[in-house]
Amino acid sequence: MEGWGRRVVASALAAALALTFAGCGSSARFGIDRCLPAPLEVAPSGPDAGTTVTVSSPAAECDLGYSAGHTYSVTLVAEGVPGTPGTQTPPVEVEVAADGSFSVPLAIPDDFPRGDASVVVTGSPYDECGKDGTGSCAGYTAAVRVR
Repeated sequence: MEGWGRRVVASALAAALALTFAGCGSSARFGIDRCLPAPLEVAPSGPDAGTTVTVSSPAAECDLGYSAGHTYSVTLVAEGVPGTPGTQTPPVEVEVAADGSFSVPLAIPDDFPRGDASVVVTGSPYDECGKDGTGSCAGYTAAVRVR
């Protein structure tokens, strides 16, 4: 009977660990329902310096709670030396629809550094990431490679 009891305890611990790891990084395991915008889209994905990209996002799958006039700030940031800020474009403000969708042109200056960069959007629920102990704090970004 002692061997049977150990197997039950071991099975229960294994199940608890599996459930814990399956929920790792999820706010759902804390009973928090976090609504985040849909992923960013950047077209074209491999732009040349001196051109313009279109940054957009479709409607979110949940209610973001945005009221009329909600805006995002959109910038393009070059990958810099670790620990130092990279070159960035001036921010462009864009009005966001109540469903979270938006589209905005973003000009890339002729002298913008070639290579890896990120479109960075602020003003969304991603800015709140981590304040309540949940989420990955990845930010609302999209990777691009400027040619």
